Amino acid sequence: MLPAAQENSDGVIAGASRALLLACVVAFRAAAQEAGDVRLETGYARVDQKGFRPADAALVAVFWRKPTDRFTLLTSGNLTYARDSLAAAQGVAAFVFPWASREHLRTDVGAAGATFSLHSAGRGGNGNGFLRQHYVADLWGAWGGTAFGLSSRSGNRSQSYAVDIGAWTRWRAIFASASLSRQNSDDFQLLYASGGLSTSGAPTYEFEDWQVVASARRGPHELTGSWTRRHSVAGTDFRAEAVAVAGTLQLSDRLAFLASAGRQLADPVRGLPQADIITASLRLSLGPKPLPVMERATIAEAFLQSEPGGGVELIVRVAAVDSIAVQVAGDFSEWKPVFLEREGDYWVARVALPPGKYHVGVRANLGPWRAPRNLARVRDDFGGESGLIVVP
Repeated sequence: MLPAAQENSDGVIAGASRALLLACVVAFRAAAQEAGDVRLETGYARVDQKGFRPADAALVAVFWRKPTDRFTLLTSGNLTYARDSLAAAQGVAAFVFPWASREHLRTDVGAAGATFSLHSAGRGGNGNGFLRQHYVADLWGAWGGTAFGLSSRSGNRSQSYAVDIGAWTRWRAIFASASLSRQNSDDFQLLYASGGLSTSGAPTYEFEDWQVVASARRGPHELTGSWTRRHSVAGTDFRAEAVAVAGTLQLSDRLAFLASAGRQLADPVRGLPQADIITASLRLSLGPKPLPVMERATIAEAFLQSEPGGGVELIVRVAAVDSIAVQVAGDFSEWKPVFLEREGDYWVARVALPPGKYHVGVRANLGPWRAPRNLARVRDDFGGESGLIVVP
């Protein structure tokens, strides 16, 4: 560890611990008052940075999500602690604004702050902000955004910025995205510690990241893999690649197991070094009763078929055994449940819809209302959810 980092490590950790403790108290109070969704995570990480011995670390994090009529507030705080190698605390706040006049548009804006003591890059902190615009359709979407970060490390200040564009698509239980990010930074310490630079002759360093992400979801269970390729544009000549996998296994309504492994490329905007990381943690959901685990035998999907005279026909199809009772409801039925009819191996409902915005929910055996899995999900105030449909 650098001398400055060793000297100030205890103070950094103590301050981070107090901040996280305060965040946890706020989260618990929010949960008690049913003010949004609260999640706590705790676990283990093994961090391997170039030129240093692998380090074991403890992880603690709290997440709070509060939806309102006009926006959704997302906040989080996390603490990473390893006795002689790495200590970091971070807080993030983001707002998600759906456009009332344009159903397909959404704007994300947020800011984050961190304090860290990294044995490979000195003691200091980071502040960053981002702005991202999304276009969201039923089965695909695209985004473009920008981010800016300031870091202070062992008395040296640096600044970085990035712009990115990307697109995603969804087919059944598969989600895939591809993106391009261009970053510019003068954080020589961070990039040198990550093995990307050999000299400090350039005033700034510019590089591009190409990334592909694919994930598969089965009810609440999810498996994700990513591949990133980085190459320099100006200031130096280097290339790097990173592969990572992550998974979530829902153990009960409130408890989930999370695991991940892979490489994290240096992120100068957020002040994060390159490292190979393995994590395992448990996540506890608090606040309002979370959605129950989706039964494996019940899978609902919704499709729209254009009608010659205008409007569409909504087709709701549920893959489930024929021994259960399946119902659908929505704005079109004034939320009165309608039984689906058996067609071959599926339960099916067909509804004619004129242009407009609709919500639709499906339930089996009088259970909770759930959104068809290929629709955007909207939570209600009673522990259920519905899917959003827009008919042009």
